[in-house]
Amino acid sequence: MIEKTSFVKRVVTIPRIIAFLIAVALLFVPPNVSTPTLMMLTRIMIFAVYAMAYDILRGYIGVIHLGFALFIGGGAYFVGIMFTQFGTSIPMLLLAVLGVTIYAVIWALIVGKITGKSGLLATAMITMAFGEIMRIIMERWRSVTGGTDGLPFRVPAPFNDRAMMFYASLIFLILMAIVLYKFTNSATGRVWQAVRENEHRAIFLGYNTNKARTVALAVAGIAGSWAGVMFGLFNRFASVDLFDMQMTVNAMLYSLLGGTGTLFGAIIGSTVVIYFQNFLLDLRGAHPIFERWLLFIGALYIIIVMFMPQGIMGFFLELKAKYTHKKRIKAKSGR
Repeated sequence: MIEKTSFVKRVVTIPRIIAFLIAVALLFVPPNVSTPTLMMLTRIMIFAVYAMAYDILRGYIGVIHLGFALFIGGGAYFVGIMFTQFGTSIPMLLLAVLGVTIYAVIWALIVGKITGKSGLLATAMITMAFGEIMRIIMERWRSVTGGTDGLPFRVPAPFNDRAMMFYASLIFLILMAIVLYKFTNSATGRVWQAVRENEHRAIFLGYNTNKARTVALAVAGIAGSWAGVMFGLFNRFASVDLFDMQMTVNAMLYSLLGGTGTLFGAIIGSTVVIYFQNFLLDLRGAHPIFERWLLFIGALYIIIVMFMPQGIMGFFLELKAKYTHKKRIKAKSGR
């Protein structure tokens, strides 16, 4: 009886947004939307995972990583190089996933070792430098990566169909959301939050904060790199622009709009920004100003920061907490 109750409790804790996403996507999306819309939704789901990975660092352990694009870029290039050099097949895809996982862990160890005793600003600058190093390597290694021209490649049969790619991205989002949710609510996740809130107190309690940051970077890096593999499969092309700092800023923007430290706010943030971007680009024929879509994104960001400084999901979580608190007070006063 105890085991059954515990199992039900664990299942119920999975956010309802995931179940809603599954129902809507599986029942209505692929048969009833155009190819551009299907591609937009696929892009949203892939970048939602990328943003959730970044939120592990910014929202849960309090690290600003300005070179986080080296993970999504590394994932896209890794799968592209494997396909162009060794053939387009599922085994090569699995090898690419394994290789990019090792790549992410190695980077986590290197960055963790170097930035272990650095301050917040120094860590941001060092990580930005690492991202630029990877961009230069990919740009100069022209014989393999295609340099500034990029690397086009073909993908295995299940992924060259847009509907199948949509379903693969949906499954990827659901699995990664559940795994990252479990991480952030585990003992490891609580240590991350302790480091974010007060590192000196965490050290006093006996926690190895450098190790905690390295583990967080490894988890975030692996998730971000796998998102890069999925983006490579979706885009069938990898370019050095993926290592640009703008890609890191995008992840930061998605998580901030959705709600830093909420994890699933990244899904909301990526949905709002990417949908709004596509909506504005579709209006380019109406007026040239819509080609400057970043102006409107900036205005949206300012509005949300002014009225929802904790992000969209953070705002509703705060409302829920206030409602629960008032309900408890009324229940106590009623006694």
